[in-house]
Amino acid sequence: MYIKIQKPVLESIINQALPFTEKKDNTQITSHILIDADEKLTIKATDKEIGIKIVVDANIIEKGKITINGKRLFDIIKALQNKELEIKNENDTIIITQETSIYKLTSFNASEFPEFPNPNDLEKLEIKNEEFFDAIKKVFPVIDTNNPKYELNGALFDINEKTNFVSTDTRRLAVYKSNAKGKEIQIIVPKRAISEIKRIFKDDMQIFYDEVYLILKDENTLFFTKLINGKFPAYQKIIPQSFKYELKIPKNEFLSHLRQVSIISNEVKITITSEKIEFESISDETMQAKTSFEYKNEIEEFKFAVNSKYIMDFLNIINSDEFDLCLNEPNIPFMLKDKEFITIVMPLNI
Repeated sequence: MYIKIQKPVLESIINQALPFTEKKDNTQITSHILIDADEKLTIKATDKEIGIKIVVDANIIEKGKITINGKRLFDIIKALQNKELEIKNENDTIIITQETSIYKLTSFNASEFPEFPNPNDLEKLEIKNEEFFDAIKKVFPVIDTNNPKYELNGALFDINEKTNFVSTDTRRLAVYKSNAKGKEIQIIVPKRAISEIKRIFKDDMQIFYDEVYLILKDENTLFFTKLINGKFPAYQKIIPQSFKYELKIPKNEFLSHLRQVSIISNEVKITITSEKIEFESISDETMQAKTSFEYKNEIEEFKFAVNSKYIMDFLNIINSDEFDLCLNEPNIPFMLKDKEFITIVMPLNI
C-alpha cells in the first residue's frame, strides 16, 4: 500500500476514529486503525462493541490494507506540518514520511481486522433525521450510568408503527413519542453509542437495526454498535393516565427562579398557590434560598419537593416557551410535558 494525503484531512478522520479503538491493551488488533486503500481510502476502527468506517478521497499510488496503532498514528500526524504526507508499507513495516520526517511502525495482519455488520442484512427505521436527533438529545440526560442493571445504561427504542424513545435512571423516566416506523422490536442502545452518534452525524443518514446491532450510515460514514442484551422495565405502567392538576407554565421564568435556589441546594421545595409559585431550598440548615414569581391558577395550595436537576434537565432541552406541569399528590410521581416529550419525576419526601 502507498498513499499520499493532506495532513489536516487525515488528522480529522483519525481524530473521529480514535475513540472506537481499544485503549487498554496494545497487543490487540482492535487498538489499531485499519487503512484500506482501494478506489477510495477507507478508515476503520472498532473495539468490537462499537465501530466506525469513514471513506475519503486520497492519492492512492498502490492499493492495499494496513493497520496502525491508533493513538500512535494520531500523535504522529498531530506533530507533522499541515502539508501532504505519505504512508506506505514495506514487508511488515509501516513508513510515514513528510519531507525530512520519517516514522517506522509495526503492523498487524490486516486480514485479521474484525468484520463490520452489513446494513443490508438489517431492518430499516423510517424516521426524519431531525426527529431522530431531537429524540436522542432529549432522552440522553436520563440514561443511567454504571447501573448494575445493565439495561438501564442505555436508551430503549420501542419500535413499531409509532416508535417511543425511552430512558430512565430509576428516579425519572423520559419518553419521546415519535412518528418513526419499523419492524416491531424493542432494542436497547448503549449510552456511549448515543453519545458518539450525537458527535459524528450531522447530515442525512439511514438507520438500520436487528436484535444485535444498530447501524447508522450516510454517504461517507458508517457507524455500528452492539445492543444491550436485557429487558427494559415496563415503562408504560409508570406513566400516570390522569392528573388532578395540569398547569401550563412559562419556561424561562420557572427555570430562572429554580436556578436561584439551586445555588444553595439541589433539593428544592416548590409551593404552588392560587397567586404564585414559590421555591425554597430545603437540605442545608445553615443556608437558605427562597424566591417566587406571580402565577395565577386554581390550586389553593400544593407543596412538593424535588431534585432541581431533574426539572432543569427537562427545561434546558425543550424549545417551547411554555411547558405542562401535571400533578396528582405531593409524594407520587409528577409529569413534565412538552408536546410529544414527557418526563416522569419521582418527588422527594417532605
